[in-house]
Amino acid sequence: MNNEKKNSVLIVDDERDNISALKTILNPDYKVYASTNGKDAIETVIEFMPDVILLDVLMPDMDGYDVITALKSSEKTRDIPVIFITGLDNINSEIKGLALGASDYISKPFHPAIVKLRVRHQMQLVERLRQQALTTKIAHNFLANADTDSIYTETLRTIGEFMDIATILLYRLDKNNNIITCQNEWLNPELNLETRIGNKVELNDELLTIVNNLLQNKEKDLFSHSSNNIFKDFVKLQRQYIENFIVTPIFVKGSMNALLIFSRIENINWNESETGLAVLIASIFSGVFERDAIQHAEYLSRAKSEFLSRMSHEMRTPLNAIIGILQIIDLLGVPDNIKENCNVMNTSANKLMRLIDDVLEISDIEYGTFKLTEAVFDFKKMAWNLLREADETATKKRQLLECKVDNNIPDLLTGDERRLEQVIITLLDNANKFTQEDGEITFDASVINSDNETVTVQVKVTDNGIGISKEQQKNIFSIFEQADNGQNREYGGAGLGLTIAKRIVEMMNGKIRVESELGKGSKFYFTCRLKKN
Repeated sequence: MNNEKKNSVLIVDDERDNISALKTILNPDYKVYASTNGKDAIETVIEFMPDVILLDVLMPDMDGYDVITALKSSEKTRDIPVIFITGLDNINSEIKGLALGASDYISKPFHPAIVKLRVRHQMQLVERLRQQALTTKIAHNFLANADTDSIYTETLRTIGEFMDIATILLYRLDKNNNIITCQNEWLNPELNLETRIGNKVELNDELLTIVNNLLQNKEKDLFSHSSNNIFKDFVKLQRQYIENFIVTPIFVKGSMNALLIFSRIENINWNESETGLAVLIASIFSGVFERDAIQHAEYLSRAKSEFLSRMSHEMRTPLNAIIGILQIIDLLGVPDNIKENCNVMNTSANKLMRLIDDVLEISDIEYGTFKLTEAVFDFKKMAWNLLREADETATKKRQLLECKVDNNIPDLLTGDERRLEQVIITLLDNANKFTQEDGEITFDASVINSDNETVTVQVKVTDNGIGISKEQQKNIFSIFEQADNGQNREYGGAGLGLTIAKRIVEMMNGKIRVESELGKGSKFYFTCRLKKN
């Protein structure tokens, strides 16, 4: 019997044989709901909020396209991944589904291994996004203008509700007396449990030995659980009908400072995602406890950077494999319809890889490890190469791109050509993205200062697009900010490009600014000081 807590899947198909086949495939691993029509499917989604939806394309009355449109238009349901199931062998139907927000496709007849693989992949992505959202919410809790106990209690409540467990107890250690005291807690209000605040427990030698062993094995599991009899005896004193638990020590400067105890009533095993989250939460608390002489903002920046770096590296490894396999498929001479599908996937994978690169660079910036590499390069040649590519992109939107590169810029300069390209590409891409069809974009690079050793170049990118309000301009260079940072986020993107661009420009002894007005376009300009060769 599988004792792990199960994720849920909703199957939507008007043919009961298909539902039966998919249930047989998925039932051992997931809690499965089923609907035979679109209207019932939407009601089921709202009631049970499944983690993933398998949605048939062709159904009477309300087809799959209508259903996904309704789901994506609702703030409550729009983030649930939808995998279309279809017997259609038509690239246009797949493109339409992806354009409406589908995450993947499964073709009929069903192959059990493919169904399990596609669903499991979406479940993993859902879990990563949820944990990322939780980490962000925890960071916001610690920034709250409230007393420390209230912040800790609110944070434990956020975590407990996210994990859907019985209790979380935070015990602080009195090192002089080897006594731990329950300082904060979250108790599931549905269980009517008694408070443990103020409860004191003396740590015996065996328990301290286990904790120290965990500290010595940081590369392994930094937690213990119900199977450990010594911890079990300790937790027995704190629990009320608690069947199993995770204990994660909180270390500060190499020694234990506190314990977090996560417990549940049900006899359900803790899966790898839950134990990993518990360890991550303990590490966040470790940083909080260590921040005495350290400011809130510095801690949160470090915790956020560590999280972003860890998640980005985890995503990069499988993504490299996907891109590599798609390139191999392209070389095999596959049929055109498969090749078109592979091209769509390859484009999306490369876009995601660029986003991951941006996240890693943000992490480097916040850790202080972001560096420039200087070499001799031809500025004008670099600029014109970029402008040719930008002109092709602009042409697709029937935009006019006007360019001017000052002949007074020396042929050869010394600086980081790749990083300079990155800044220029960011500004040109944004101008293209936020300017309507038939719009105009201008690029101007000129010398504004020169001496015997250096030259200061100013680059301006101007458009007549949607513009940026005065309020939005205050934060546009901040991490994860966008000019269109509203509910619809019509233009997409993570809001990292300008943050990275600002850091690059500042490292080149320059400044980046924006002038804009809503509805009248924007002008971004930056300066950089480069060495003459």
